[in-house]
Amino acid sequence: MDAPAIPHDDAARLQDLRSYGVLDTSADPHFDDISELARRIAGTEIGIVSLVDENRQWFKSCVGLPLGQQETPRRVSFCGHTILQRDPLIINNALQDPRFHDNPLVAGELGIRFYAGFPLVSPNGFVLGSLCAISRTPHQLTADQIDSLQRLASLTVQQLQVLRQADSLSIAEQGLDTESISPGSAERFKALDRLLNRDQLVQMLSLMFGMGLGSPFTLLRCRFRDYERVNATLGASHAEHLIDEAARRVMVAVPKTASVARFAEAELMVLLPYDVERVQIRKVAERLIAFSGQVYRYGTQSLSLAVSIGIATSQSNYENLESMLADTSMAERMARSAAGSSFRFVDAEARVAARESYRLESALREALATKNMEPFLQPILDLTSGQLIGFEALARWRFEGQILPPSSFLPICAENGLTGNLDLLIIEKTLAALPLLAQPIPHHPMTISLNLSGVLLEDQQQRLRVLTLIDENPLPPGWTLQLELVEDVFQDTSESFDQFLSDLVVRGATIAIDDFGTGYSSLARLISLPIQGVKVDRTFVEKISGQDDSPRMVLKTMLTMLADLGMSITAEGIEEDAQRNWLLKYGVTKGQGFLFDKPLSLTEAVGRLRGMHYRPKAIPVEPGRVWAARRRRLLRKVWTKPLNLLLGSGDRRRDAN
Repeated sequence: MDAPAIPHDDAARLQDLRSYGVLDTSADPHFDDISELARRIAGTEIGIVSLVDENRQWFKSCVGLPLGQQETPRRVSFCGHTILQRDPLIINNALQDPRFHDNPLVAGELGIRFYAGFPLVSPNGFVLGSLCAISRTPHQLTADQIDSLQRLASLTVQQLQVLRQADSLSIAEQGLDTESISPGSAERFKALDRLLNRDQLVQMLSLMFGMGLGSPFTLLRCRFRDYERVNATLGASHAEHLIDEAARRVMVAVPKTASVARFAEAELMVLLPYDVERVQIRKVAERLIAFSGQVYRYGTQSLSLAVSIGIATSQSNYENLESMLADTSMAERMARSAAGSSFRFVDAEARVAARESYRLESALREALATKNMEPFLQPILDLTSGQLIGFEALARWRFEGQILPPSSFLPICAENGLTGNLDLLIIEKTLAALPLLAQPIPHHPMTISLNLSGVLLEDQQQRLRVLTLIDENPLPPGWTLQLELVEDVFQDTSESFDQFLSDLVVRGATIAIDDFGTGYSSLARLISLPIQGVKVDRTFVEKISGQDDSPRMVLKTMLTMLADLGMSITAEGIEEDAQRNWLLKYGVTKGQGFLFDKPLSLTEAVGRLRGMHYRPKAIPVEPGRVWAARRRRLLRKVWTKPLNLLLGSGDRRRDAN
């Protein structure tokens, strides 16, 4: 049957769809995780994320049985009916529903019997589409399933908001005109034939220096950080697709007069002729970062295009090309030390920082070789009782009379491929220290949490070393080992990675996602892996106390989803009572942060455990030992009674005398 007439405000709805950047777009695998989760929650064969405009409804994602088409006329579409109401549309048996029993999707070959659709409503009240669960057999949902699907629909709308904000960042905030993404510009975006190679760019620049033209220009060295990791874990094909996508985005972001070259495996070089004003160059660098910040999806993988940019400007201040390229390399190295995408100009401060970085790198290599690193233990507490329930081991370096925090040396480790070596050293020292930690609290339940970096997980030999360390250092009674892995590493779909996780679980370890919500991974894959807990990143926790309510809503939705999945949740970076109380209100019972304690040295941690004045319960005795004790008591009674009688008779005789 036909749907009711479309309301007169469809033009406004159409404009709202356009603002979300979803109109006239093809199916998007980015939403497949949501569709997969919808069908799993509902227990159905099919999950769909669909969108709608004035005249049609089409699928952004369809997981399960193929529907044979990507677009369905609204008059026969269940989703088309869903968007005309505010409440979920649930049809337990379509054959028994007079509204739909003769619908071609019910009476035809597909034979739909069950449908549950949840409207996707934007914050300003317009319906964008629906989240659907479909089955070929009659079905019913429980109240909990309906509640979970409604929350998932809210999460889907938030994902659409993220897409809209990304568009705003790269277009409105960066000052791009609409011509930058017009059909004519799209050809430029797709084409890589204008991409120079290293030799072509060097020849061009060498001619400029050799002829003494003195023309001002700027070089931006753009290094895409995840190229090596993708190449090592997913293969050269994935890595090359990543750098090709990076080149497309760079060519859109830079002025038309710029030249772009593939300068090294993971690097692109941008030449800006005549541009030497720092304000203008900064705008170009910011545009590059904005374009690179949007997630790139290749196949089933969500890949990061994080970029570090080193910038050098020539105004007759360089004698040759080599010195200028060296400066861009130095500046890029400084930019790489910052978290996330960043850029850095060459200046006196950068040169001083570079020299210091080289000095620290040399000392750091020596410290790792001599095992001059130590674990500091961050207490993890039960937020309800305040009781200490575990520690997270964090690396500290005693250098030149100071204890350096990770921010001082982790970037250097990452740049030089030393992160895995650091992880192994901290794991080795922490596991060896557990018997000492357990002495004040024998048999008391406690968790020790260790971090595994992506670099370590990419190296098969280092994986085997982790397993060996666990085997060689049995946990004290009552202690549990938790291993924290950053979210991005779960993109590794190799059999060896999955086997490694299984080997950890077999050894009694629990797997947790560290810094949850800050990386990119497939939700369906996370569900399929033996993950039992998550660490909510401090960036979410610190925004709890802010004035803006949006971050709290995002965190609340995320916590609800994790609770529905049965995950153990720990919040890190708690610094205020208000944050603790808010987390408790929404079901988070474990946390860590400066509100409770700073990371402790091993000696301080032992003192903290002794301060608990823990008195263990009676330790059960083995049955054999119990029977032996009873036998000794029985024999004692048998031999003691005659002896007492004998001694007693002698006493009486002495009394008589």
